Order: sequence, then structure tokens, then C-alpha cells
Amino acid sequence: MFSRIRGFVGRHRRKFIVGGIVISSVIFIRYTARKLREWQEKEIKDMLERSKRRQYFECTERTCSQMIMSLTSTLRESIIKVLDTDTIVNKLRNGCPDKISCWNELKVLAIARSAVVVYSYAMLATLIRIQFNVMGGHVYKDIQNSNGTATESVVQAKYMSLSRHFIYDKIKNLSLLIKDKVAEITASISLKDELTLRDIEQIYWTLTSSISADSSKDPIKNLPEYMLLSNIEEEQTPILLKLFNETLDLLESEEVQNLTQSNIRNGFSLLVDHISAFFIGPPTLENDKTTVQNGISMPGTSNQNSISMKYDSSLFTNINNVSMPMAKIIPIINGQVPDKPISKDFQSDLLQRLVTNNELKTLGANIYEAFSF
Repeated sequence: MFSRIRGFVGRHRRKFIVGGIVISSVIFIRYTARKLREWQEKEIKDMLERSKRRQYFECTERTCSQMIMSLTSTLRESIIKVLDTDTIVNKLRNGCPDKISCWNELKVLAIARSAVVVYSYAMLATLIRIQFNVMGGHVYKDIQNSNGTATESVVQAKYMSLSRHFIYDKIKNLSLLIKDKVAEITASISLKDELTLRDIEQIYWTLTSSISADSSKDPIKNLPEYMLLSNIEEEQTPILLKLFNETLDLLESEEVQNLTQSNIRNGFSLLVDHISAFFIGPPTLENDKTTVQNGISMPGTSNQNSISMKYDSSLFTNINNVSMPMAKIIPIINGQVPDKPISKDFQSDLLQRLVTNNELKTLGANIYEAFSF
């Protein structure tokens, strides 16, 4: 029997070999086709997933930018309320008994107010960018798990409202800190001292150095203290506490603090650029009731309504060689943060730069990516 089988196999060996090859090829082709189809389906699924995640991120980014613009408007009002220069300006216009004292007070308030805008805008933009992307990542992940309602409601009602602590409360601490530092730095500068644009720039750089040297009060080294509530654990749910702790960790990170400090330095450079527009030639004063050029008004020391400053740009080519008495520089600096916003003013330019800042956007994208999986 075995000999017959061997004979049969021997006679048809070629057929068996060819048949084996054909069958193996068919099996291999089907297996490969199935694996290729599975790979294609996985790639399509991953592509759709990435597309959905990117679309949700882009939506988060747009909402984040709108929120930053909205909240900085409220923040600006808080700063103006704490560092009120309008009262001093009115005193000078209406006849202040001690004009020198009023001018010196206005000097401190004007410089401090512009510095507080730079610090607070950079800090708030960083916080909102972090919050939106932490929230966006969690909400996207919950949507994918069909469990987004609870987290979303907590985020909407509580988490994003944490910024109110800085806008309405801690902005006072920041304003008073910077005001005290400015008073120390400018105490030796009299109203008659001639200052160049470089001297003004040096005042702001000295201010940032003085604040950085005070580690216990430096807002950058103590971002969580300025930006977040300290008693949240007493009253909030575990899920909000989790979001809070994640935000706290990010604010304490060296990357976030360095980025915020970099944005503050860029903000002061922009401020000096705006101030430099008034260092284009020797000012001539004209007593009248007209509005001052470029929206900057200088409070009078008598009952006159205003003093208008005009410049002859043809007389100077190098603004670094132009100097002005401190008394004439004060209203220029004060005009950088007017009580009512002006089109294309320093604050709107600063805000635009913060909203479009690539490093902040990259930080937000990395946070979103980390929390959306």
C-alpha cells in the first residue's frame, strides 16, 4: 500500500509541487490583501482621528484667542482703577498746591501702569493658553469615550473662572509691587533731568531686574500664587481639583516661566518702540484747547486746558541723540495706557503679539496633545 502511495506521489510529484506553489501563493496573496486592507483601514482611522483632533484644537485656539482679548479688556480696567493717573492729571490741570509732588506721583504711576500692563498681559495670556488646552485635551478625550458631559460642565462653570482671581484680586498685589519698585528706581530722577530714549529703556530694564531679584515677590517665579486660588481644595470636586493641579504643575514649570519672562521682555521692547515715536525732534509747546498729537496730552500746571506737543522731524535723524526733560516724558508714558483705548495703541499691539505668539501656540499645542490621548 505504501509502495503504491509512493509510486503515485512519484508519478505526480510535479503536479503536487505546482499545486502546492499555487495554493501557497493564493493563501499568501489573500493574507497579504487582508493585512493590507487592515493597515489601510487603520491608517484611514488614524488620519480621521488626527483630523478630528486637529479641528477640535483649532476651534480651541480660536476660542482661546477670543477669551484672551475679552479678559485683557477687563484686566485693563482693573489696572486703571488701581493705578489711577486721571485724578493726578486733573489736579495739575486745575491747579495743584504742590505741583512738584503731584508731578512726581504722576511719574511713578505712569511708569508703573505701563509696566503692569506688560507683566499682567503676558501672565494672563499664558494662563488662558494653558487652561484652554488642558481643558480642550480633557474634553476631547471624554468626547471620544462618550463621557464628556461631566468634565465639560465643570470646566465651563468653574475651571475657566479661576482667572478672575488674578484679574480682580492679585492684580492689586502686582500693581503695588511694581509701583514700589518704580518709586525706588525713579526717586533720583528729577523733573528737569534730560533723558534719552535709552535712559527710559534702562528704567524698565532696571525694573525687571529689581523684580527678578526679589524672589519671594517676583510674579514670574510665583505664577501659581498670582494666578490661582489657594483655597480651591476646600470647595471643589475631584475632577476640578485634578485640572487645578495639572495647571499648577504647568505654571511651576521652568519652560512656562521662561516663556512668560521672554514675552515680558518683548513687551517692554514694544513699549519703548511706541515711546520712541515721540523722540523724533525737539518739541514745541503750544497752549491751546486742541487734542494733543497722537493722543498724548500733557497736564498743565495752571488752569490751562492742555499743552500740545509738536515735533519737527526734519531736525533730527538719530532718535538716540534726542533728549527731553522728565516732565515732558511723563505724559508720553502716561499716554501709552489711556483711560479709553485708542486705535493701534501700545496695548492692542501687545495683545496682538501675545495672541499670535508662536512659542505660546506651540506650548498650547503640546499641552493639548498630552491631555487629549
